[in-house]
Amino acid sequence: MDKNRKEEILYELVNRTNQWLDNSDFEEFTCNGSLMRFEMALGMLGYPFIKKEPWMGENDFNTFISEDEFEDEDYNYMLSEIFKLARHNEKLVIGD
Repeated sequence: MDKNRKEEILYELVNRTNQWLDNSDFEEFTCNGSLMRFEMALGMLGYPFIKKEPWMGENDFNTFISEDEFEDEDYNYMLSEIFKLARHNEKLVIGD
């Protein structure tokens, strides 16, 4: 995965996390702190649940990464770090 794609994925992870935190809280959207539920709720491989949340648009939370990217070590690192930050229920910001 090249640097530009990593940045795109990071921005999308942050954006989706912020949308959840704007409409819910960490405990609710992760089912009490589950990393697996967090990852599923972000829907980077597509939103896995039958019905999207009422605040989600039709084109929100659709597939954004490939299976190869999903299995990439860099993706897993980014996801883990964002999960840790999201626990504070504060909007995430990239850069200055």
